[in-house]
Amino acid sequence: MGIEISGNNGRPAQEAAEASKSHASATQTKSARGSSPAPNSGSGSDQLRLSNQAAQLQALEAEIANLPVVDTQRVQEVQHTIATGSFEIMPARVADKMLTFEAGLGKDNRGPNG
Repeated sequence: MGIEISGNNGRPAQEAAEASKSHASATQTKSARGSSPAPNSGSGSDQLRLSNQAAQLQALEAEIANLPVVDTQRVQEVQHTIATGSFEIMPARVADKMLTFEAGLGKDNRGPNG
């Protein structure tokens, strides 16, 4: 049984990236329209220009979306260590990681006052 924890609300990385892009695009369009109403020139064409930082973020987002979800080399290493019997389980480390993870989950659900 495998559990994928990626911070994307359970969505695959590419789907989450696409949703993020559409949300960012909609936000940019709304802010472009709402920031300063331009006089109606009658042409009916809106323009949106992205800053260099926004363009860089868009490029990074596309790059991240193309990364594999699973590090296959790491999976093969773990499979090999399990098969050879050299895989070490450190219960204290596992417990610490679980507690850290649980503490992080609690922070997101507390709200602004908690």
